[in-house]
Amino acid sequence: MDGNLTRAEISEKVIQLFVDIIGFIDRSQVTEQTDFIHDFKIIDDDLTCFVMQIKWQFNLHATQADWDHIATIKQIVDLIVERSNVH
Repeated sequence: MDGNLTRAEISEKVIQLFVDIIGFIDRSQVTEQTDFIHDFKIIDDDLTCFVMQIKWQFNLHATQADWDHIATIKQIVDLIVERSNVH
């Protein structure tokens, strides 16, 4: 993915990936504050697929420890920004 994305563009791409992969959530229901487990009860295969797509789309190298504390879209965006040096 283009390394020149702004944080806002990364956020929008992450949100759109989430909406596309989960399939039953309207885009208008998702913000950076969305907690996929508590807000939508997304677990198991759907969440795994979403995480795999994030890793692939953003060429994100993150450990399981990095993912263990992530529960919101914002935390994913923060991790992408941190690892890609976006400001």
